[in-house]
Amino acid sequence: MGPVTRSATTRAKGYAIALDVGGTFTDVALVHEASGRLWVTKTPTTPHDPSAGFMAGIDRALQLAGIEAAALRHVLHGTTTATNAILEGKGAAIGLLTTAGFRDVLEIGRHDIPRRANMFAWVKPARPVAPELIFEIGGRVTVDGAEIEPLDEEAVRAAGVDSIAVCFLHSYANPAHERRARALLLEEHPGGAVSLSSEVLPVFREFERSMGTVLNAYVQPLVGRYVARLVGELRPRGIGAPLSIMKSNGGVIGADVVRTQAIHTALSGPAAGVIGARRIGEAAAGARRR
Repeated sequence: MGPVTRSATTRAKGYAIALDVGGTFTDVALVHEASGRLWVTKTPTTPHDPSAGFMAGIDRALQLAGIEAAALRHVLHGTTTATNAILEGKGAAIGLLTTAGFRDVLEIGRHDIPRRANMFAWVKPARPVAPELIFEIGGRVTVDGAEIEPLDEEAVRAAGVDSIAVCFLHSYANPAHERRARALLLEEHPGGAVSLSSEVLPVFREFERSMGTVLNAYVQPLVGRYVARLVGELRPRGIGAPLSIMKSNGGVIGADVVRTQAIHTALSGPAAGVIGARRIGEAAAGARRR
């Protein structure tokens, strides 16, 4: 038998931990990646500061397994912070920069209504951004990304809100105007949060792109602060493993991405449940075939 390589030794000693912060409990699962051995526990969720329950869950799982924090190779997290902020109306006060002539995109929306709603009684939900905080900005690019009108930089500078969404026409083809707008906004308001549609949802159809970007601006400050606290508390504990946050499409993103694209974590809990159920189903099917 040949010598054990460093990479093989690292894999043998590697552990991954996953935490889901719910309304009552924070559920924790710790797994040894080489052997598959699993430890499961839960701790009370701490609504005043969910990061406290998160860290208590990590400490408890490490104690159960009898391992040091440095042995963790992955820290995975499913969070309802963005979802709850949207449902409870507890997001940030936000504004929207949009191309001149597109101020009413959110109000116009789509003509369809929820499938089970009565078209004569259904009331359209309030938009996440007040009409007086929607600013029309001069400047235009074509569908293929060519600039036909320069960005009105003075109009951008005059728009001041703590958290602001920027959604210009055809920015998915050419994001230059949106990026310039962000630079101008941060010059005027260095502590502000800016969400660009060309980063959050770079696709055509103005209503969907605008709504996605506005909701991102709505939850970005809250989620960003929360994730920053987690990262700030992991490192002093000797946990150098990357923090990965569950996305609503079943994938994961890093903490740095979450700070600017927080909306991708909305409904990540149900998505994680589907991914887990699929894996269990596949494992059960494989066991039956054997």
